[in-house]
Amino acid sequence: MMKKTVQGLMVLTALLWSTGGVQARDLFKNAQLDVYGLVGGSTIVDAQYFNSAGRLYHTRFEPSPKFSLGIAVPYNKFLSIESGFSYGPNDLVLTNTNVFPHTSPGSVTVFPVNVYLGTLSAVVHAPFSAHKFQPYVEGGVEYDRFSPTQSAIASAIRNGWASTSTALINHNDKFGFSLGVGLDRKLTKRLSLRIDARDHVTSSPAFGLPNSYSNAFYTVKGRCNNIVYTAGFVYHLGKM
Repeated sequence: MMKKTVQGLMVLTALLWSTGGVQARDLFKNAQLDVYGLVGGSTIVDAQYFNSAGRLYHTRFEPSPKFSLGIAVPYNKFLSIESGFSYGPNDLVLTNTNVFPHTSPGSVTVFPVNVYLGTLSAVVHAPFSAHKFQPYVEGGVEYDRFSPTQSAIASAIRNGWASTSTALINHNDKFGFSLGVGLDRKLTKRLSLRIDARDHVTSSPAFGLPNSYSNAFYTVKGRCNNIVYTAGFVYHLGKM
């Protein structure tokens, strides 16, 4: 009796394993995944003016190259859920507007900053194409980091910030949202050309100022628009 019971359990286990394996193979067989890589640039719109010791200062971010990597899981024929990462430098330029000309070395200090963008988005493709280009729109949430380099941190400690002789600046993490548009054009069955433009919106970074290290401060307000414009390729994996 015990022997027959064990044999029965072994047969049942083998059957369940076989059925699960078939379902897993079918699931993998029907799975779809898009992988993309894009390169381009970004322009941050976030000019700020602030006073320090009775002097007016101005900050802005330099336009810089940017690259983006990501994956997208198609939900249906037109909707995909996408997770992406973008990286590139956008140096912060601090100008003492009381020194003329404003471009002279004595009036301008550059703090190298790396900007990291992490996004989770819904991408909706149009049900039509024009000249083989299919437009799409994108919207999502994101978590971004504005990170001064070690040389920028050392420069602020050594040379100060605005009218303050020394300052400690740190990275800023920001939650935000993104909105974008783009075009996809199929080149082969699995490869597509992509042109993409997105506005990554957060509140303006203050780089940890003010803090207890010194009396340096950086009064910022409003929002930061990081406009990223890229082009590259999408590769379609799985069932077509």
